[in-house]
Amino acid sequence: MSRPSLKDQRSEQILDAYLTCVARYGLDGATQERIAAQAGVKRPLLRHYLGNKEEMIAALAAHVVAEYATLTGFMQAEFGAVETAAGLVELLYRDDPTSDPRLMLAWQALTVAVADYPDMRDPLLDSLARFIDAVEATLRRVAPEAEAGRIRAVTQGIVAPYVTLDSISPLKPPKNWRAEMKQSAMTLAASLTQDLSPEEAR
Repeated sequence: MSRPSLKDQRSEQILDAYLTCVARYGLDGATQERIAAQAGVKRPLLRHYLGNKEEMIAALAAHVVAEYATLTGFMQAEFGAVETAAGLVELLYRDDPTSDPRLMLAWQALTVAVADYPDMRDPLLDSLARFIDAVEATLRRVAPEAEAGRIRAVTQGIVAPYVTLDSISPLKPPKNWRAEMKQSAMTLAASLTQDLSPEEAR
């Protein structure tokens, strides 16, 4: 397996700095000066490695989508060991989350910019849809008797607060919010077997 080139390594370094700046300052606030300072490079190198503003935004969007695909794949592998809906919630809302809050913050910033960069819409939407579908597939497997519409609704109810935790991370919300969102997700997960007999729920 070949080693990544210096150009690839430097591009990844700059993209990571860009991700940090967008998460911290928004898309418009992620100026070239801030990105260069965060990456520890001279400003002219940004254009050399990532191109002009439009190309930089496209590169960031592709980076965020690729990182979400990697994260979703990692979590799907973990979902395979889940045996109950409550177990899925425990995995998602664990105290040491595997997600990088910068990804969701950048995803949101890019989403706001879709009106100006419409080509980003489908890849960004698909990146979230793949994660939602992975959660739904797991719930279908562990609660096969539950009606499809209920599973879909519960999926959305579990994913929404999970995503919210990353999106509000700059606010440093009270720690009990994670516990409360987890409890809300647990309540929804339990609803998948509420109307089943004990034999059906096994």
